[in-house]
Amino acid sequence: MLKVRQISSDFADIVHNIQKKSFEPLLNKYHDYDINPAMESVEQIREKIDRANTTAYIFELNDIYVGWVRVTELEDITYKISALCVLPGYQNRGIAQEALKQIESYHSNAQKWTLDTIFQEKGNCHLYEKLGYVKVGELEQINERMVIVKYMKICKA
Repeated sequence: MLKVRQISSDFADIVHNIQKKSFEPLLNKYHDYDINPAMESVEQIREKIDRANTTAYIFELNDIYVGWVRVTELEDITYKISALCVLPGYQNRGIAQEALKQIESYHSNAQKWTLDTIFQEKGNCHLYEKLGYVKVGELEQINERMVIVKYMKICKA
């Protein structure tokens, strides 16, 4: 069973390792050196976890840390999902889907959820759309290989 639990910046070293391993294949594919989370240092991750209105969660499967995500509360009871990642060896097992469902339940007051992902990564887009997220806004061209798409999910009152 997947456990999704809140963590503090004391976990920065652990999540840095997860994030680096999870995002390096995308970095190698898209060469998005300025924005790819694999390029973040432990200190940058620690600072992001410690930001006001931010909650970090680690995903644990059979006593192994397999992923993590940051959730930031914005204005108007809107939450932004950032740096959602699952280790490559654990991808395509429904972990991200289950983790997002649990996290959304922890923030049952949410009126809206937002996130960005890579438009070319059809598996990511499918995951978010399956969970009720819809594409919004303009696509953002990062480089000749990669475009960012924004998603939003409106919650029932």
